[in-house]
Amino acid sequence: MKRVLFCVVPEKGHLNPCIGPAQHLRAAGHEVAFYAPADISEQLDAAGGFELLGPRERQERHDISRGASFAANIQDRDWLRNWIRVLLVEQAAVLVDGIRAELEQWQPDVVVIDPLLYAAAIAAELEGLPWVALSNSLNPVLPDELDSELLSTVRWLARDREQLFARYGLKARFNGCDVLSPTLTLALTTEALVGAPPAGVQLVGPALPDGMRGDEQPFPWDRLDAGLPLVYMSLGSQLYYQPAVFAKVVEAVRGLPVQLVLSVGELMDSDLLPGLLAGAAVAPGVVAADPAGQVIAVRYTPQLALLRRTAVFINHGGANSVMEALACGVPMLLSPFCNDQFHSAWFVERAEAGIQLDLQTATVRQIADALVTLLAPGPLRTGATRVAASYQQRDGSAEAARLIAEVASAERREAGNA
Repeated sequence: MKRVLFCVVPEKGHLNPCIGPAQHLRAAGHEVAFYAPADISEQLDAAGGFELLGPRERQERHDISRGASFAANIQDRDWLRNWIRVLLVEQAAVLVDGIRAELEQWQPDVVVIDPLLYAAAIAAELEGLPWVALSNSLNPVLPDELDSELLSTVRWLARDREQLFARYGLKARFNGCDVLSPTLTLALTTEALVGAPPAGVQLVGPALPDGMRGDEQPFPWDRLDAGLPLVYMSLGSQLYYQPAVFAKVVEAVRGLPVQLVLSVGELMDSDLLPGLLAGAAVAPGVVAADPAGQVIAVRYTPQLALLRRTAVFINHGGANSVMEALACGVPMLLSPFCNDQFHSAWFVERAEAGIQLDLQTATVRQIADALVTLLAPGPLRTGATRVAASYQQRDGSAEAARLIAEVASAERREAGNA
């Protein structure tokens, strides 16, 4: 039995892809725990009762990482750059000592690190522990010809980032925002989407849960019309506060023979929702629908279960959402807002598995036309099916778990033979 510690960023898009590998590792007899710089125990408990190391205080971060102010702030290039600098560099320097203390006490055989949590990579190196980078994004496989505002920000941050690691006598390799492991970096995709990976990066396929993921929500399945194609729209757990964008999509589906499900986050609690749906709310705060039942809004959805019934997925290009949609063979209408979302959209468009359209500037007619194109038989549905076939041939969670366990076993054998 090995001891495996996952060190994660405490956001759903970062935690969710780790749940499946952790479940497989535990099923294989290994002891598994998580560390995060904020309390994620509720989801860990629901996903099978994984131990959580680190702080147990719940952080109310709606003013800096989600909600109306965040949706507005990300439009400011300087604000966004400095927010990224704080998250990647400044917070890392604060967290290193605390993570080292957790490593010394729990004594893992291998540390599995979210590549944005630089402090965990530094702490593992200082403790002489092998670590695997498990990326929730496509950063590890970005080609040289791809550029973006995020990559410009990374170049702007390069000196500060190098100095952070140099402060501890370390030198690290990066691709995009991700720190790459000297032992093994895992990307949750296949060659059908990204092509051949760079040296040191292994493609394992999608990391889906082996059972409950822990963030499943109740859903009004009885309100779905089985006779209509389902269009599902989610802008993730941080960028959901986009009432004007949701309103345009609602208008775009009027007259189309589809049903629309919206995941609207805290907009559910706002006075904007009734106007958005042009009808009375049903069970306020839980589910709302327009009078005809064509549009249903909920706070959050059980996304994987819903994607399996979805014909078109409208999303922001979040890495986890894109991974799950491709695993289910759902073509996408992608509207990136910031950061690596543009990278996801670039790969999806290149694979002809979706369309990129800026929903903030697009007209209602353009949105409707894009949906008609995505719903019709053609190259986009074929592309999504082709990528899905490659995803469905790989159990990324099981493969990641196997490779993580091999790293732990190899390092232990080498230590024993020294």
